[in-house]
Amino acid sequence: MAAGAEKLVREAEGKIKGGGGFLSFLTGGPKYDEAIELYQQAANQYKLAKLWQEAGNCFVQCAFCASKSGSTNDQATHLQEAGNVLKKVSTTGAVEQFEKAISIYSAGGRFQQAGKLLLTIAELYEAERLQHKECKEYYKRAAEMFELDDHGKSSFTKCNLKYAEFAAKDGELTEAIQIFESEGEKALGNNLLQFGAKEHFLNAGILHLVGGDSVTINLAVDKYRSLDPRFAASREGELLVGLAEAFENSDADAFTDKLADFDAIKPLDAWKTEFLVKAKEHLQPANATSVDAVDLS
Repeated sequence: MAAGAEKLVREAEGKIKGGGGFLSFLTGGPKYDEAIELYQQAANQYKLAKLWQEAGNCFVQCAFCASKSGSTNDQATHLQEAGNVLKKVSTTGAVEQFEKAISIYSAGGRFQQAGKLLLTIAELYEAERLQHKECKEYYKRAAEMFELDDHGKSSFTKCNLKYAEFAAKDGELTEAIQIFESEGEKALGNNLLQFGAKEHFLNAGILHLVGGDSVTINLAVDKYRSLDPRFAASREGELLVGLAEAFENSDADAFTDKLADFDAIKPLDAWKTEFLVKAKEHLQPANATSVDAVDLS
């Protein structure tokens, strides 16, 4: 199968060269459309053989031919296909092609397509778990791109919230809190999304706890109650109120009990757990050891 693909690639290369010299004059020069068709056939055969790098190279060549033909839309599409194939073997290689497609999409006002590729890159890096800086950067860029698209509001919210999570991990608590609160307020204005506002307010409240100022925490709780009358009676609202009271009283046991009660009904996700551990450190005695700390996972 690979041999057949290689033959198709050679044929495609011949179409690009147009035969060369006098033969090129007779054949009318490069035939980019025919070359694209041959490269696509070769790419499909390489994919069947799981030769992802070779398949990706074929799509890159398709993009080159499309650019020579003056079709930037097709060029971007082929670059995106190249990235989709290359991500199976190299995130770096995939991102290189995606970035080229993103440039074309954004320059042409195709913000949703550009945003989707930026989101794809962010999720690729997040899956690798070692690319924290890149995750944060690409979620932010994706959010900015979706914000420019009239039909990308839900995708904007998704990326904006992910950016807030990573910003918090970098210690940018104020910015993360502002995003969570903003998305919470925005959700309250949408009948389909208002139920999720309490989750955003809880995340913001947890970050206030990490800040360690009980006055600020109580002001935040009052703010969320005022914005959403249902928040106080919600499980998330009751948790945040209980944690704020335990924090104000420096009661580590009460803090842990409130979390245990909540977790028994609705398990805490990894992000919340990480920051609740940080918050609880404010309640630990100065001579506490790691054994004294409560496992919130």
